[in-house]
Amino acid sequence: MQWRTGRDPLSDEAWAKLDEHPLPDSLLMNGIATRLGVVYSSPPGYRPLELDLYMPDEPSVGVLARRPAIVWIHGGAFAMGSKRLLPGFLSEKDFFVRLARAGFVVASIDYRLSAEALWPAQVIDVRAAIRWMRSRAEELALDPSSIAVWGESAGGNLAAIAGVLGSQEFQGDARHELPEVAAVVDWYGPTDFAAMDRQAPANSAMQHDDAESPESRLLGAPIQDVPDLVRAADPASYVRRDSPPMLIRHGRIDRLVPFGQSEAFAAALERAGSTVRFRPVDNADHVFGGHPDPWIFVEEAIEFLREVLPAHANEGASNDKVGTN
Repeated sequence: MQWRTGRDPLSDEAWAKLDEHPLPDSLLMNGIATRLGVVYSSPPGYRPLELDLYMPDEPSVGVLARRPAIVWIHGGAFAMGSKRLLPGFLSEKDFFVRLARAGFVVASIDYRLSAEALWPAQVIDVRAAIRWMRSRAEELALDPSSIAVWGESAGGNLAAIAGVLGSQEFQGDARHELPEVAAVVDWYGPTDFAAMDRQAPANSAMQHDDAESPESRLLGAPIQDVPDLVRAADPASYVRRDSPPMLIRHGRIDRLVPFGQSEAFAAALERAGSTVRFRPVDNADHVFGGHPDPWIFVEEAIEFLREVLPAHANEGASNDKVGTN
């Protein structure tokens, strides 16, 4: 189609303002101000993408009282899951409520799944969510310099890429503001897809080189046939010395995402001179299966974020430690 204006129609003002409508009214749930089903992006040809917001109910006044924020990215082999589906140990203890009570503005996001759009749509969606949070910083009383990303499994991969990309340009969204994040929590995320079968334990639950594997479906081709795409989907490809501080947790006997994935990624971060805390979990499978109390990793991550996020943001956070009950 020949556009008479000679301009990209998606950059026109009407399109650019699709996601600038007012926030829905907040609901109080368990003492937390909640806004559900907020549209943060409307990629043409796809469903509108939504996020859910969970915020401390106490008023936050002034720039110094603005709170740090967390963008939560769900797992599900890039093919399933949603912003409201959590691993059992998180849903049992009201994960989002606990984070909000700890003083964070939390956005749990949906993104396009692999049956809807091929990579890198998922990374572009995560960056759009971060960009949306930054654009609404005043309205949400959050500090735009204190936004962390936290993901598990497939979401760990996307959190890691979003973190190490920082303000680097990335295909498909270069014309927009380039969003930076201040910290990353990566739980057992895949990194180098082509190495997964080599690193897998003998009792692996999946063959990643298969043409129908989650990774092949994400890239739109068997992973061994598209080495350039595999490298592009590896967060280690974007590591730089000033990558944001990162906390990585991974079970040593993970049967779905091999432990070596996080081990190699952490080594790449260390070689680059960036700040990384790589914490293996002994005798733990995927989703920390087999560990007697995986909730301790939530507490650890909260303390990590309180430590590494800009200090003035933490002045707006509660000093109450998240409990285990």
